[in-house]
Amino acid sequence: MGRKKAGKRRTIRWLIVLPPLALVVACALIDGPPGPPGGGSGAIGGASETRSLGDIEYVEVAPPAGENRQLLVFVHGTPGSLRAFRSYLTDPVLRERFHMISVTRAGWTAGAESKEPSLEVQARALRPILEMDRSGRGAILMGHSYGGPVIARAAMDYAELVGGLVFVAATGDPKLSGPRWYNRLTYWWPEFILGDRLMGANEEIMAVRPQLEEMLPCWERLTMPALIVQGDEDSLVHPENADFLQERLANSRLLPRPGGDHFILWGDMPVIRDAVVELFAPGMRYR
Repeated sequence: MGRKKAGKRRTIRWLIVLPPLALVVACALIDGPPGPPGGGSGAIGGASETRSLGDIEYVEVAPPAGENRQLLVFVHGTPGSLRAFRSYLTDPVLRERFHMISVTRAGWTAGAESKEPSLEVQARALRPILEMDRSGRGAILMGHSYGGPVIARAAMDYAELVGGLVFVAATGDPKLSGPRWYNRLTYWWPEFILGDRLMGANEEIMAVRPQLEEMLPCWERLTMPALIVQGDEDSLVHPENADFLQERLANSRLLPRPGGDHFILWGDMPVIRDAVVELFAPGMRYR
């Protein structure tokens, strides 16, 4: 009898512990595994120091003076920061062809008082960055995971400033997106249990589905070239989101990654880089 009671107590403890553990793992994976390739906390070689612009922070890899290369803007998922794209910022092939900026989104900057779950506000915060393109072709926006709907909303609201889109393991279909059971379960938990990053990620995820529903009529505005990269073993973003994006983006190309998971941003970086170059800067040489 004593063993049965002890077993029940263990089961109850696991039922209490597993939900936050699941949330911790899921949120950590949204923006990449611990120490993703090219990550780290040090300075990014060849990039500017971190700068503030409105509600965002960014680093820049500017082209040589007099070269008006097309701007490529990187937008991270949730949680995350501009460092999620370190391996892209330091890549010599991309540096030869693009003016690059990676942002830390509104709500995730150092000292931010609160998170910002509104995709409209997130998009508005990106506008000054989009206006930094000097190529005359509009900026290319590249978003990973939750960064996908952020760049989509930015392109819907500021289409005249956007020349291309790259969605990597990105959500978009409201039927396939939004909170999971652990998000709902932990939504009301105090911050001291989950921490600021996981609470913030939860807040963004909880609010995304109705916003994606509101965006449904606006996808037809997006006629610029678009690249969709998706792994078929992604357990965090349903792979059929890629089908949704391809159906609604009139000028899109799908790059499937068989066996790929949510880490393709880093694990398949050379393939993604080559596809971006082929679509937006084929044959372009500066030296």
